Amino acid sequence: MTANQTVTVFGAYGHTGRFVVSELRSRGWTPILSGRDASKLSSLGGVNPGLDVRPASTDSPRSLDRALDGAAAIINCAGPFLDTAVPVIEAALRARIHYLDVTAEQPAALASFEGFSGTAKEAGVVIIPAMAFYGGIERLAGHGCDGRMGRRGRNLHRRGSR
Repeated sequence: MTANQTVTVFGAYGHTGRFVVSELRSRGWTPILSGRDASKLSSLGGVNPGLDVRPASTDSPRSLDRALDGAAAIINCAGPFLDTAVPVIEAALRARIHYLDVTAEQPAALASFEGFSGTAKEAGVVIIPAMAFYGGIERLAGHGCDGRMGRRGRNLHRRGSR
């Protein structure tokens, strides 16, 4: 485990962002609350005393750099990811920290892999788009509905229900 247990959560005040902030805190990590709406961040900071609140805009590389200062990683919870992923990944690369996001937008995830895998490798950081739970659940449900799960899916279901 890294000594630095600080993670910037971009889009911290949104539905998923709040879950991410809560989970980080429950695991002993320190979230930095970030996002585009300063008033929503301020409200969230009010119910999470002691956490840094750092507004940032995808149109302002300097604000993103400030939001990531001192963090070991960033988790992007702010969509649409076709708009937010590139500037936030670029900020993570400048800071040489890991990037994760919760997108279920396949074009955004593909663009992240295609556009940044080489640069991330050179920088020694990991970029993980679509790391959240939504993609897996929707795929599993889709396969179940159209009958493609077959025996393998039934075994997976049995294993998961123990």
